[in-house]
Amino acid sequence: MAMQDLAPEIMVHIYESLSSVSDIISLSLTCRYFHELLPKAQKLVLFFAALDKEMGPLDDILQLLTQNDNQMLHVRRTPPLSFALLTQAAGVGRVAARFVGLYPGFRWTGPESVSRRFLDDVEARRLRRAVYRLWGYTQAFYGKSASSISRLARSDTSPAGERLPLLRSWSTEELYELEDLRCTLEQLLATEICPTDGDVWCRLPEEARHVPLSLQHTFASHVPTLQDVFYNSRDTLVVDRTKPSVQELRFKHMQGWGSDLQNFYVIQSFLKFSPAQILWLYDNAVSKADVEKFIQSQTYDPCFLESGSMLFADWVTVLLARGVDVQHAREAVWDGEAGIVLDG
Repeated sequence: MAMQDLAPEIMVHIYESLSSVSDIISLSLTCRYFHELLPKAQKLVLFFAALDKEMGPLDDILQLLTQNDNQMLHVRRTPPLSFALLTQAAGVGRVAARFVGLYPGFRWTGPESVSRRFLDDVEARRLRRAVYRLWGYTQAFYGKSASSISRLARSDTSPAGERLPLLRSWSTEELYELEDLRCTLEQLLATEICPTDGDVWCRLPEEARHVPLSLQHTFASHVPTLQDVFYNSRDTLVVDRTKPSVQELRFKHMQGWGSDLQNFYVIQSFLKFSPAQILWLYDNAVSKADVEKFIQSQTYDPCFLESGSMLFADWVTVLLARGVDVQHAREAVWDGEAGIVLDG
């Protein structure tokens, strides 16, 4: 029996069983009958249900997309569903999906790399939830929507009346997930975007290590040529094997950001960026100049590097108020006893 001959009720059940937006679209485009079987309103509900399975939690995506200056951040919002909102939600979900792929490489490093593995569905959902919540936090307090809050106020305790209720609305286990993501982003930034002078020195060829620090960048970097980044379509098969990746170019060209202590404070400043902005840096920034231009274009703040994210301080404040031993909690996250991945 052809699928077109199945009863409409069975076809509806088939639609409801699909777990991704692309699957629903593919089935809908198979023929006119499948395309017109469901009204748009019903199909929209199915799209959002599939999005929740594939990129959810959907509710956290909607909280991120509906932030505004007229409502308290910790008050849950239930916007009307629309195809425009679906498009925005899918874009946010794709960013979180990239972090699901990147997480193992920065979560298990050094000797722990032998334990590296893909995340299962439950772990991936926890990670995406942490991404959406971190994104909402940075967007509210460091993004353009927070322009009315002065830069000095962000390092003060006065905005805590907005920040702390947001964190208090999440469970302790969900706060552990947030800290797990924050630590992983620190590792990503320290490794890829903001290496120390010592890290860059170790990357230099042996003959360059005796050169004064002020001249070492001539050995570590050069202006990338078009051949480094682009290629002619006629030579695709040849060049694809040899064309260096952004990470390989960055390994050669990125300059150091100072000592270990200086690097720590620089990373705390970068944690004011949203996950989408950090992902852009990971995918595109090759040199320190690239990163500095990005900071200027995104923040218009010449003092961006002088203040760090308040997320960790807020995290500590909320957990202490709940009677949680913060140091023990952080060790549990590092050891895989709490957070996104529960190794135990």
